[in-house]
Amino acid sequence: MAFTPQTWPGRVIPADREQAELATRNLFLDVFPGHPVTSEAVAILNRWFDAGWCVDAIKVALDNLPEGAEGFQPRRGDQESPEDFLVRRLRKWFRDDDDDFERNARLAPPRAGQSLDMHLRLKRQQQINDGLVSRPRKLTETGQQARRQVRQRASEGRPDPVARARARDARVQRALDALGSEMPPAHADGGHDGADDRRDSQLVAGYAARTATVRHDPTVRRILARLTEERRRPNSQETTILRRAIRGAHQRAGLGTLDAATADATNAVLSEDAQRILTYLDHAVNSGLTLDQTLALMHTQVDAATSPNGRAQR
Repeated sequence: MAFTPQTWPGRVIPADREQAELATRNLFLDVFPGHPVTSEAVAILNRWFDAGWCVDAIKVALDNLPEGAEGFQPRRGDQESPEDFLVRRLRKWFRDDDDDFERNARLAPPRAGQSLDMHLRLKRQQQINDGLVSRPRKLTETGQQARRQVRQRASEGRPDPVARARARDARVQRALDALGSEMPPAHADGGHDGADDRRDSQLVAGYAARTATVRHDPTVRRILARLTEERRRPNSQETTILRRAIRGAHQRAGLGTLDAATADATNAVLSEDAQRILTYLDHAVNSGLTLDQTLALMHTQVDAATSPNGRAQR
């Protein structure tokens, strides 16, 4: 619950620096209206708060002697600063004037204080008694089980970045393995490494197809052509548009890969991206070339097969 100097409860004993400043400003609004709160005043009152005094107790001590009589002189106008007034009026509430920095040198506060937690609990109970809020209902068995699960996950903590990266790589590899098992072999090979080589060629073809999908995106091509012609780097707006276009192209490539993998089973009409990916898979080769050479060869073959003269056919 957030408090302001006007709403700070006078019976609450400040427990930290922020609460002490709120309590000090609350006292100044009532006792010294119009005067700024200085660091000296905060330091003076902090020692009383540390001794277990609340704002209401300090206000009573400013107007009364420890014996209960009203024996203090009023503030001496502008000739006496609020800081001097606080020191003078609170001096009688020390057991020993030489030990004003000691917690136990102060007398018991004339008004008992309470912690902020206790104040909030009492206020909540009072609101319930007055019918302003409803009593909290007990959790059902399902709710209690959900709470236990949340607490268990919170106690376990999040894995470290290295573990998350390894788990992500494992998920990607499992997805690629599953995708590779669905691909029909492009070439028959009687060698013992034929299956692995075919799968590697198909994975390379899938990667090449996804990069080609990004490269053929009209937004990406238009912006890159403009930047190449003007020989400059993209501005912030162009960078944002490029990122969105590339993200969208990656998503279309993922959907196209799934469509291409099930083309024979569904006999569905393929989108342009799916047809391009399927063409890449058809041109997957096991040539023993380097990755860059294989990608360049595939791009050349597929660009020729998907030229405007005729769309690639399976």
